[in-house]
Amino acid sequence: MYSKQEVKKTRELFYTSFGKYMGKNKSIHGKRIKWVNYPTHVRHIYVRLFSNSKMAKIYIELQHKDDEIRSLYFEQFKQLKSAFENCVGSWIWIEYAQNELNQSSSRIEKEIQNVNIFDKNTWSVIFHFFEENLIKFDAFWIDFKDLFKQLDD
Repeated sequence: MYSKQEVKKTRELFYTSFGKYMGKNKSIHGKRIKWVNYPTHVRHIYVRLFSNSKMAKIYIELQHKDDEIRSLYFEQFKQLKSAFENCVGSWIWIEYAQNELNQSSSRIEKEIQNVNIFDKNTWSVIFHFFEENLIKFDAFWIDFKDLFKQLDD
């Protein structure tokens, strides 16, 4: 078992290292971005990275407080599912979820098993998984983010 301090330190080192690892990659439009906090530029739509002692996952979280508006965002993603999957592959679609703060959200996610944030020997596998999926999502988002911005207005 790890202490809270060890967990915090490991997570900080992991995500700092991942940020440096991703420094070699520019966005599809040629700009440098902070991949760890991918900028969707649309309120209530977030790209999240998560890893623990068993798995790692990337997910798009739709976190609007208004259930109807959040549902509208999710519906827009569903209408673009074919284009989304052409860019990023098959992900899991969860219309009704709870985030770590127990707030209602919707998610589209992809995960890998048998990796461990506390085992540096698996970091390269996690880094590659995150890198591949962030870059693929970026290619999708460049083409379709304006549709979601219109919903945000």
